[in-house]
Amino acid sequence: MFSVDHVPDGGRIIVKVAGDIDLATADKLAESLEEAVVRAAEVRVDLSEVTFLDSTGIRSLVQAYRSSQGRGGVFYVVGARQWVAKVLDVTGVGPLLAPPADDNPAT
Repeated sequence: MFSVDHVPDGGRIIVKVAGDIDLATADKLAESLEEAVVRAAEVRVDLSEVTFLDSTGIRSLVQAYRSSQGRGGVFYVVGARQWVAKVLDVTGVGPLLAPPADDNPAT
């Protein structure tokens, strides 16, 4: 089951996503990411509970990244595992959405 939640964390928002990101859920993800980008200068997207990611999900992530960059913000993805990590790498967006060098994944 797909879910997306915003968790305020100091000056940033952590967007926790779970389930499959595909054609049926990508629009909901895109709306949630855009809302987070508007509300916070730093958005961290936690994909550790995502089990599937297709091209529509990639598009949602890249659009939110571009929106954040256009506002002078920081947008990145953490926690991608297995298939999801592979999709990010194969599509070439993994490095684009990588956390800043000073981000501590344990937080």
